[in-house]
Amino acid sequence: MFPLFGITASKEVASAYFKDFHLLLIGVICLATSIEKWNLHKRIALRMVMTVGVNPAWLTLGLMSSTAFLSMWLSNTSTAAMVMPIVEAVAQQIISAQAEVEATQMTSLGGSTNHGLEIDESVNGQETNERNEKTIPAPGYGNDAGKISSKTEPEK
Repeated sequence: MFPLFGITASKEVASAYFKDFHLLLIGVICLATSIEKWNLHKRIALRMVMTVGVNPAWLTLGLMSSTAFLSMWLSNTSTAAMVMPIVEAVAQQIISAQAEVEATQMTSLGGSTNHGLEIDESVNGQETNERNEKTIPAPGYGNDAGKISSKTEPEK
């Protein structure tokens, strides 16, 4: 707005907003976006997991060393912008590997089910079906409230 109203020259306004640090941040964010677009962050993450393993302490050391390596040439904010996709890719790789292991363990049972966890549907060796089950009243006991039962228990 200043150059539009003639308050100051556009060269002075541009130099105030576009300092070297700001351009560095814009460049690194563009670089981080392009790394994500071409899935380079997944390759870096996979290589790091293959190198240091999945132990959380070693993963932390691997991430710290790669961040320190990048921080030698870039600012801390720029390094964080570049490392975040790598950290996310490492986390996704670990989660997908754990899900794959769990799926393999489930299928290693050969499709059999754990019969101890199933509900027992048989009563006295006969299966019951709630839909087809018909209740037959005992002789002498009626379902109507107005009728009196003629069943009596023998006295001892």
